[in-house]
Amino acid sequence: MKTEGFNIRELVEKLILSPSISGFETEAREKISSILISMGMSVESDVMGNLYGIKRGGEKYKLMLAAHMDQIGIMVTNIDEKGFLYFSSRSFDPRVIYGQKVTLYTEKGKVNGVIGAKAIHLTKPEEREKAVRMEDMYIDIGANSKEDVLNLGIRPGTVGTTTPYLSDLINGKASGVGLDDKAGVAAILYATYLALSNGINGELYTVATVQEEVGLRGAITSSYNVKPDIAIAVDVTHSVSPGIDPNLISGVELGKGPVIGIGPNFHPKMWEKLEEVAKESNIPYQLEALPNLSGTDAAAIQVSRGGVITGLVSIPLRYMHSPVEVVSLSDIENASKLIAKFIEKLNSLDWRKTFSF
Repeated sequence: MKTEGFNIRELVEKLILSPSISGFETEAREKISSILISMGMSVESDVMGNLYGIKRGGEKYKLMLAAHMDQIGIMVTNIDEKGFLYFSSRSFDPRVIYGQKVTLYTEKGKVNGVIGAKAIHLTKPEEREKAVRMEDMYIDIGANSKEDVLNLGIRPGTVGTTTPYLSDLINGKASGVGLDDKAGVAAILYATYLALSNGINGELYTVATVQEEVGLRGAITSSYNVKPDIAIAVDVTHSVSPGIDPNLISGVELGKGPVIGIGPNFHPKMWEKLEEVAKESNIPYQLEALPNLSGTDAAAIQVSRGGVITGLVSIPLRYMHSPVEVVSLSDIENASKLIAKFIEKLNSLDWRKTFSF
């Protein structure tokens, strides 16, 4: 999907192929930095590893766009004498990780492996009815000994992902690893591109945050550093799929447009203005009721310092925290367009008056 000089699919694939397990986001940070620089943004980073694309000039407002670049992954915890690797994962669904290809990232390069466990033929009848436990799985890289493994630079603390890929499905959909939240990062990058093309009357901070998956840590520090007047967080949200009660997720569907969050985690004038902009610009959108904290960067940004006028735009996603997450590329594109049109509207607003209670 190519739009106005920006190929959304290629952008998403570039981000996916730049791994970024929480706390180990270097490769993705370098890729995102090069993209921001190519758009004429100034680039900075902080002690946490958050990446800031900055466009200064106008003084009308300070706007922060935030999406987390970190993704779920695995970490080696032990290596046995035969060269099998044991691992832990904070967020991967253990029901679906068994049998997956994995890539481990070391100072000496990438190492391929597979996640193995006792073959079904060798299990007891009662074991076959249960999902394999994470602690009963291991990574097989083909090693013959522990020494083989250590010589490759693998040690306790080495991280990995299920092997990165982006695969096209029909009807403009795609499946990949780490679309939570590389889809969101792609959306804020394209939104930045559009906003720069249209003109900005304020300061824009496009922020790829770190360590969202382990407690919104990058959003806490980056919003403190930026001190924005207004912020939009972009993340993924659950979409309807077989076995999912649509009432639990506000009926959100793939391909029906970005999702505007409604709830106490967001400024009410923000969701109203985002919906207004979507209607005026004929951008398809959906609404999601979130009566508690959203679990996204918005939760941290909203209460930074004295508080930030915060909104959430989400991208529908199927099979979250699995190796086969699915999105509609059109939802990413339309999320970008919604944010860019919001910035265009913001250029002409007295934001203090517009967003006051």
